[in-house]
Amino acid sequence: MKEEKTHINELEANILRVLLYFDIFNHPLKPEELFIFLPQNSLTFTAFTKELSNIVERIETNVKEKDCYYFSGNNYHYSEIRKVREAYSKKHWKVAKLMTHLIKRFPFVRAVFITGSLSKNSSSKVSDIDFMIVTQKNRLWIARTMLMTFKKLFLFNKYKYFCINYSITEDHLEIEDKNIYTAIEVITSKATYNSDMLKDFINSNMWLKSFMPNYSYEGSSLHATDFKTNNRHSYLQRIIEFCFPSALTNKLDKYLQIKTREYWKKKHCDLPDSEREQMFRTKEGVSKVHPGNMQHKILGSYNNKLKEYNLI
Repeated sequence: MKEEKTHINELEANILRVLLYFDIFNHPLKPEELFIFLPQNSLTFTAFTKELSNIVERIETNVKEKDCYYFSGNNYHYSEIRKVREAYSKKHWKVAKLMTHLIKRFPFVRAVFITGSLSKNSSSKVSDIDFMIVTQKNRLWIARTMLMTFKKLFLFNKYKYFCINYSITEDHLEIEDKNIYTAIEVITSKATYNSDMLKDFINSNMWLKSFMPNYSYEGSSLHATDFKTNNRHSYLQRIIEFCFPSALTNKLDKYLQIKTREYWKKKHCDLPDSEREQMFRTKEGVSKVHPGNMQHKILGSYNNKLKEYNLI
């Protein structure tokens, strides 16, 4: 891959770096997606697509294409996998829209985003619908506790269509973990409630440009959904919030945060503090619940792929 330091070889290496990441998910990319995810590039999109075609035509390249989807190696079946998942994702979007109408009515919820496989239109029958919630300042733990209580009482603790694994407050929009995994999750996130907050969220995380300099929020198709984003505030929510006196509510939120931290520490007492913090982040303004430590696993797998192809 790196025998010659020519422009085309550098570009091919960067293309391969992107494809190897999505290879972890058996997810091929469209040209416009591949262009956005490039770690370094000085070409326009038009020039990039021309160079991409030239690279694919070379017999010895590891960059392949089928049905306008690009992937690494001989994984030609990836294009069919993506088509099937895109069709299945349409069903999940209907459920996500329905669940959003419910979630937005809970007290102190200010925005609802979709992340994970559905945000990339790559859902399968075993996929969860991953929601990211933005709440009012100093109200995250009240909102989250109510949502989790609802899930346990009315959804029998099933999280397939109600997986709220990341919550932040409107004054803590910047993601703490900064790597290729979180950068991709941020720029593929989609708003199902409050698109203005999504723009604020993106603007608060422009560190991602150090990973993907071609990305631009304006005009990006990565944030588009098949339906109009719901931006209307719930009157029911306003009525319920009116019943929470400010001083008492601040104390209650802090109490619920402490009790949640104690719960995770007791349940996962075998984990080192640093690992538990990574998987079950419980801080003012941030709640993260990733039991499988997926971020760590994916970054490890990606690093191994880069080594295999001599790209690091």
